Amino acid sequence: MANPIIAEKLRDFRIEDFHPIVPRDLDLGKPLTPRVGNLVKVIVGMRRSGKSYRLFQEIEALHTSGVSWNQICYINFEDDRLGDITPSVGDEVIETFCSMHPESLDTGLYLFFDELQEMQNWGAWLRRIVDTTKATIYVTGSSSKMLSKEISTEFRGRALDFELLPFSFREFVRARGIAESELLSRNEAAGYSTKERLMLSAALISYLEEGGFPAIEGLPTPQRVTLLQSYVQRVVSRDVVERYDIARPRVASALARRLLGSNGKPLSIRKIENELRSAGLATSRVLLGDLLEYFEDAYLVFRMKDFSMSLKESTTSTSKIYAIDPGLAAASSMASARDDGQRLENAVYLELRRRTAGYRRDGISSCHTKEHGYEVDFVMGDALEHEQYELYQVTARMDDNRTIERETRALWELMAEQKLHEGTIIVGDGIEREYRNSNYVIKQVPAWKWFVAHEPR
Repeated sequence: MANPIIAEKLRDFRIEDFHPIVPRDLDLGKPLTPRVGNLVKVIVGMRRSGKSYRLFQEIEALHTSGVSWNQICYINFEDDRLGDITPSVGDEVIETFCSMHPESLDTGLYLFFDELQEMQNWGAWLRRIVDTTKATIYVTGSSSKMLSKEISTEFRGRALDFELLPFSFREFVRARGIAESELLSRNEAAGYSTKERLMLSAALISYLEEGGFPAIEGLPTPQRVTLLQSYVQRVVSRDVVERYDIARPRVASALARRLLGSNGKPLSIRKIENELRSAGLATSRVLLGDLLEYFEDAYLVFRMKDFSMSLKESTTSTSKIYAIDPGLAAASSMASARDDGQRLENAVYLELRRRTAGYRRDGISSCHTKEHGYEVDFVMGDALEHEQYELYQVTARMDDNRTIERETRALWELMAEQKLHEGTIIVGDGIEREYRNSNYVIKQVPAWKWFVAHEPR
């Protein structure tokens, strides 16, 4: 006898209930034809980043292309009505759907498994489904373990991984109805009117303050801050403390606040350990290092290292920390803390992650010059792939000669050392212009334009 809760969930699924669906720029590629042994497409990211709605976007596109609803099976395993999620529950989902639509056994299934990491031994179960079911399978999960270790162990190259972050600035203005599609796809040579520049510049200020989590749209500031703080608490309690059986949950919460408050700054585990001990929290560098790794697995923060451009050199410098979302960092910082430059730098880092081909995230780093140790905020490129390096400096404003000298000197020096002829300064509040020095050029671009003018990969 079919599980009545599963049958009800499958029967009641209607895509119209989730409208409007804001299109995301994450491209999952052409849908595969259902067959046994298909590649699984896995979308990972922090909770509430919009993974479910990216599935709904894919489902709607499939149906529009001619796929029958009798072939499309969607289930969210985070529903507490399902009880303990075991492989037998997953089997019941497929069996119940096929009993409702027996023709799908011949035509093939499109299976959408949302938050599959809630299932015990999900990897072995999904591998069995792949090996025995004529299907095209999409999966979401809130832990990067699904992206790396577990997927590589269970599927041995039979999965495609996609990282979904909260709204980019392009998606933010699209979701808010601030900009028409024509504006977001306009050829840069066509330019922007004064009204459009002012509109997009103001929208960027809002984006850096509010962030890109879909559910915060339209909320008053107190409610938005409370909701974002609850996201952090849930990651700490559910994805870290509970999952890894952490015996010191107060240390985990304190570290999360400290990391989000240090957004865009170098990380010193030793310093954090001393601060927490001074506050009466017993901890160790080993525990803090483990917790930091767990927070990365849960997509709360990212570490970015300072790498040398030489394959023969290694780094001993500390990492820098970036939050999953500038609004989340703002909501988790002290009320008196407001650093527009750090939030802009955070947003630029996240955008570079979106634009990084594949998942070679070590291709994004900071770099210090050899002569004077000046820091360039971001260097993109991979020496192993013989890629041309891209240099980016990020600043809130460029409104006086002293700031100009400070922000350009690192680029001039690194370009000369590495024989690179171009660098970019992304400025939050400033005009578009160029700086030239012999054969080297630095292009200064307003941040709103840099975010908008690049089509997603």
